[in-house]
Amino acid sequence: MGGLIKNGKIVFPNATVHVGKPDVDFFLDRKNAEKSDYDLHYFDQAMQVMTPYITAGKIDAFDKTTEILPGITASLHPGHTPGSAFYTLKSQGQTLTFVGDLIHAAAVQFPNPSVTIAYDVDPKIAAKVRSESFAAFANNRGLIAVTHTAFPGVGHIRKAQMGYEWVPINYGNREIENKD
Repeated sequence: MGGLIKNGKIVFPNATVHVGKPDVDFFLDRKNAEKSDYDLHYFDQAMQVMTPYITAGKIDAFDKTTEILPGITASLHPGHTPGSAFYTLKSQGQTLTFVGDLIHAAAVQFPNPSVTIAYDVDPKIAAKVRSESFAAFANNRGLIAVTHTAFPGVGHIRKAQMGYEWVPINYGNREIENKD
């Protein structure tokens, strides 16, 4: 959610925030912090960031796989949070899936996707979703964009002797490369 507001005001007035409905329902009700032992700070942050967009009618909360824009599909993958989502971009026969917080500790979770973190709202489901997702991504070799890895955070997953391996794409500054 970082960067959506500045001084309590919407940064992107023409944008619609597409977010899993289970996350909206969970994080906009502070009572859920007590039920889940999840840090109250995240509930306060969600309220602070989302309220201006809700007031402006700029939230699209989805509860099933849906095309949010032509070529971009959102799908729910709960566990880390109730509304964790992947956003898959399809263009010219290729895909790039943005997986959000599916991975937090790459050096640990790629070899052993069953490892969870304290911030997984439902660790059992988070481990299952991660394991199933890694298997699917390794099978189809589609590109994924991940947080909590080294720049550029785009690559693919492949099956390894133990678990999986992260294979980042090669990155270079094309502007400089093309000047030779």
